[in-house]
Amino acid sequence: MIQRISSDFQISLDRSGDSTAPALVLLHAFPLSHAMWSAQLKLFSSHFHVIAPDTRGVGDTSPFSDIPSIAQMARDLAALLDSLSIETAIVGGCSMGGYASLEFARQFPQRLRGLILCDTRADPDTDEGRKVRDEMIAFARQSDGPAVAEKMLPKLLGETTRQSKPEVVEQVLGFAKSLSGDHAADLVQSLRDRRDSTPILSSIQVPTLVIGGRHDIPAPADIMAQMAAQIPSAKHVIIEDAGHLSSLEQPSEWNREVEQWLKGNF
Repeated sequence: MIQRISSDFQISLDRSGDSTAPALVLLHAFPLSHAMWSAQLKLFSSHFHVIAPDTRGVGDTSPFSDIPSIAQMARDLAALLDSLSIETAIVGGCSMGGYASLEFARQFPQRLRGLILCDTRADPDTDEGRKVRDEMIAFARQSDGPAVAEKMLPKLLGETTRQSKPEVVEQVLGFAKSLSGDHAADLVQSLRDRRDSTPILSSIQVPTLVIGGRHDIPAPADIMAQMAAQIPSAKHVIIEDAGHLSSLEQPSEWNREVEQWLKGNF
């Protein structure tokens, strides 16, 4: 569906569940779309109003009109919640979606009911990491979403997944079809320039689940453990035999852990 936010801004999204139930927002990874959460939209809809939006430039969501930024993604989420008459939400995100979730916690702490940080990290890119982002921006400008996803596969998916689950590889490439090269480059710029969220971790006062793959390269398990240790009410879960997209690589285990955490806190 399309949610009109203003005269010049719209967001494509999927929703499920009772609109009066607690809101659970799931923010997707780069270079994927909200479709990565299709299983969770069904699974969690019995107890939650589940909302999975596309970020700027993905699907039918309007592209950035100004400098691309994670901060803008957080403001977009607040505007989306306003348009749906939702005051507070449990906000979860994978990778890029996790960056946006942390930024939402920074800008709108009073609207945060719970936090799920999946395969993500709080610290900013290193100088070397920024150079890699610059190279990806240049590549994306000359290609498209699926080409970007294919180039990123060794970092997106664990080796076990790449070797034994070709259907997951195809899923990832398929999810990237809704992203153009230019819009992919804009999103990489927002990743490169994101703020350091480490200083806000100790101030997060809502139930928080930190969950990620054992073999995650961009957000290693030890880095996620350090992040979880700085959040007062955080639980840290490691998903075995998974890389950077643990919810897709090991969906049964991921869903079980998240469902158990949700039932225990909301």
